[in-house]
Amino acid sequence: MANNRHPLKPALMLLCLALASPLVAALPEDRNQAIEIQAREALRNDPKGLTVYEGDVTIRQGSILIRADKVSIYNTGKKVSRIVCIGTPAQFQQQPKADSPLVIAKGNTIEYNLETDIIVLQKNASLVQDESTLSGERIDYDLKQEIIRAKGGDDSNDRVRMVIPPSQQQEAF
Repeated sequence: MANNRHPLKPALMLLCLALASPLVAALPEDRNQAIEIQAREALRNDPKGLTVYEGDVTIRQGSILIRADKVSIYNTGKKVSRIVCIGTPAQFQQQPKADSPLVIAKGNTIEYNLETDIIVLQKNASLVQDESTLSGERIDYDLKQEIIRAKGGDDSNDRVRMVIPPSQQQEAF
């Protein structure tokens, strides 16, 4: 799946870059925008290197929008090491270019580990870009290896599902 023409690879790259830090976004247009975080509660624990936002959390920077019930940002030293978004589901979206559709990633848990460069969408995971969708119980994306792995649940009816529109089918394989 390391093929650069895979329709979902850019979406996962954007998700990774956007979640890398609340102060860093994937695109220069977004990077130059102010960051607005809204939540019912916020807690910063410097000794533990943890910032937690809870209660209808919304993080917006340019076209990037993250919605979750809870967002936890873990720091090692002065660097963000891990970001965890929890919701029913948590959602990330971004418009990569002015003339392109939104990239939308969802999961009851969205976790980005900056130390291992792995993004994990868990429980009701889905990713949508350019009408292509990938869904399953879990979607892992290893940025270093450029490997996407989707898994279904324990129930035999809960399987991985990929839908590729006719306009993208030649590029997808």
